[in-house]
Amino acid sequence: MMTSRRGLFGWTIAAVVMSRGGVSNWTAEAVAQSNDASCGRPMPAAAHGGLLMPAEWAPHSATWMAYGATPGAWGEDMVTPFGRDLTNSRIVARQDLMRLAANLSRFEQVFMLVNTPEDEAEAKGFLTDVIARKSPKDQIGDTLDNSGRIYIGKHRKPADLPEIGKFPITFLQAGINDLWTRDMAPVFARDGAGKLHGVDLNFNGWGQWPIRTGLCNWAKDPMKTENGVMDQPIDRDVTVAAFINKHISVPTAATWLTMEGGGLEVNGSGLAVATESCIVNDNRNPGKSKAEIEAELLRVFGVEKVIWMPGMKGVELTDWHVDFTAKFVSQTEMVYAFDENFEPKDKRNEKALHAAVAEINALPADLKSKYLGKPDAMLTLHALPLPRIEKVYASFGKRDAELKITERTLDEFTYTTAPGYVGFTHANGAIILGQFGDSEHDLLAFETLQALNPDQIVIQISTDGLASGGGTIHCATQQQPA
Repeated sequence: MMTSRRGLFGWTIAAVVMSRGGVSNWTAEAVAQSNDASCGRPMPAAAHGGLLMPAEWAPHSATWMAYGATPGAWGEDMVTPFGRDLTNSRIVARQDLMRLAANLSRFEQVFMLVNTPEDEAEAKGFLTDVIARKSPKDQIGDTLDNSGRIYIGKHRKPADLPEIGKFPITFLQAGINDLWTRDMAPVFARDGAGKLHGVDLNFNGWGQWPIRTGLCNWAKDPMKTENGVMDQPIDRDVTVAAFINKHISVPTAATWLTMEGGGLEVNGSGLAVATESCIVNDNRNPGKSKAEIEAELLRVFGVEKVIWMPGMKGVELTDWHVDFTAKFVSQTEMVYAFDENFEPKDKRNEKALHAAVAEINALPADLKSKYLGKPDAMLTLHALPLPRIEKVYASFGKRDAELKITERTLDEFTYTTAPGYVGFTHANGAIILGQFGDSEHDLLAFETLQALNPDQIVIQISTDGLASGGGTIHCATQQQPA
């Protein structure tokens, strides 16, 4: 049974929870009824237009995170090696969340959603451990030695970093199932007057649950089940966007689009990159053509031109989110990486990316000025390495000895873990990047991003539990523009 990157938790959860009589009270009959009930409802009115999604490196007022990875979403199977890995990964991922939040708090405020007072107490305990540097993962090293120590480069000293907690970490109690705020939180955009709006993208569990937008003929992709990707509960996650918008008093921008924040990357001036498999898909936007989807992306995000890659449907949970593969680091620079385990042999996605960039670079001067900032500017691609999975497996085994997350075989680990350097996130004056235990490629990724962002502090931290749980730093964060 094979799944992938962000999809590993699904089939383990199903095996455990289905034996208890269902997944979060969802049944096939309920799915069918929900689909029938929602089909034909009026779609949200086009109340907002002329919105523009800022680039990720634009100033932030905060980053939103969720202390998720609940047992209901990640399971508590201690019977199989894979199940034990995932159960332990849930705890390691929660430690990672507080390590990530702590390092973000050096640069900007962090809002952390928690389910219960007990979860908040646990999170604060982990945060105390991070501040005290109890784990080698929270100590700063001057080399990348696979220990997981924080790396900031040989040209910087620990004193160059602002203190943890320079900006507050604010805990808010809200219902959540999982931790992927990139996908369930609102995506923010500004109107022509500069007012912030939170776009609710109608999260439906990556196409696994019925849509709620009035579109008809929603269809769950059976290939996901065949490939080992099963449903997980999202009954709380679907409320997160509305909760955040209400908390910060921003209007919700309504749309019929069903997608996730991890499915779209923008340069802030009209360009975006995405995969068709994720968005032009009947499990999210049935009956909608690519042209109709592009028109709605223009309305709610100000996207005038999309760099489309075909992606891959049904192979893993997200239908191949672009934020694991390609993203902008400036108005004119992109980084990318293609995993040979998942990129088709004909390299269709890589070829599509290069062809689209060449097309943009051949645009007339006026369009280059609009999209790239100057009439003679060029959009440039920079390859990032991929961590060598056998080295990641070995390093995780050594540095996560207390809570083992490598009982599964190397082959299982290869197809269920998400070590990827493209999944970094921006903060105010910093980039938070993952390190995975392949010291050579960890360093190459660090140096590439530091060279592309010389005015930013690049901080490379270990996120073993997040990666083992199928996601990245980027998946676990959502920025709120200043």
